[in-house]
Amino acid sequence: MKPKVNDRFDNDAPIDEVMQSLDENGYAVVENVLPHETVDALLSEMEPWIEATPFGPDAFAGQRTKRTGSLVARSATARDLIVHPLCKGVARRVLKSSTEFQLSQTQLISAYPGSVSQKLHKDELVWDFFPFAVDHHVMCQFFWALTDFTEENGATRVAPGSDAIDPDDLREEDTIPVEMSKGSVFIFNGKVVHGGGTNRSDQVRQGLILSYCAGWVRQEENQYLVAPPELARTFSEDVLKMIGYQQGCFAMGYAGDIEEPMDVLFGRKAATPIVPSDATRTAANERAQRWSLDVAERTV
Repeated sequence: MKPKVNDRFDNDAPIDEVMQSLDENGYAVVENVLPHETVDALLSEMEPWIEATPFGPDAFAGQRTKRTGSLVARSATARDLIVHPLCKGVARRVLKSSTEFQLSQTQLISAYPGSVSQKLHKDELVWDFFPFAVDHHVMCQFFWALTDFTEENGATRVAPGSDAIDPDDLREEDTIPVEMSKGSVFIFNGKVVHGGGTNRSDQVRQGLILSYCAGWVRQEENQYLVAPPELARTFSEDVLKMIGYQQGCFAMGYAGDIEEPMDVLFGRKAATPIVPSDATRTAANERAQRWSLDVAERTV
């Protein structure tokens, strides 16, 4: 398979151009977004955690691969990265059918020499293999290259334009390697068929997955255990909203007596309880907007 449209962009490319590739190919590569100093700082912060991470238990997780999580708690650099304008801008566009979106997962992947290729798959299978409509996206992912990604060291392989194709109908020959330099990012939706490649080099390939999802689905990584209230209170409100301390849609995720999660977290008492329909007034979902307006007209 070949990309349907251009799939590679400079770091100053307009989001509209990046979105064209995501819409047509299911992915895009934006090159040289992060300075090497930022990447090195993140790896330095995570080094002890990577060292302590065991190898995966099976071929899919990678028996020569380490998958280190909890980056929200463990890395200040990662906290800045989850609210990077590129992440927020693209994720908002991909997840446009949802009122809010949130961080689903952080995972620093270290693929050691000998790590074998993954079974081709779609990442939205994590939601119990639910058959989401092909035009309804609940996931957007950013795979940041912390080292150079090459075909030799097992760069992710992707099947361009495969959103509507069953992974079992594709073979590795139908995919292309996502080669990119340190500091670049591979952005892809939850439907495009892909899989990690085989690391035939003598170097460890490292990358950071930041996954975002619709505000109404469960996060893949439990961010409330990663960042319980006593730790979460030390984060910026921008980060807190991103990790889930906000309403996800109509009435999803409130706390206390129908209160905003952020108010409960910080012990703030609002003058009145929140009105669940408030969360739908600016929703991308037109049905939610109409519902909200109808409720407002009935309020006395």
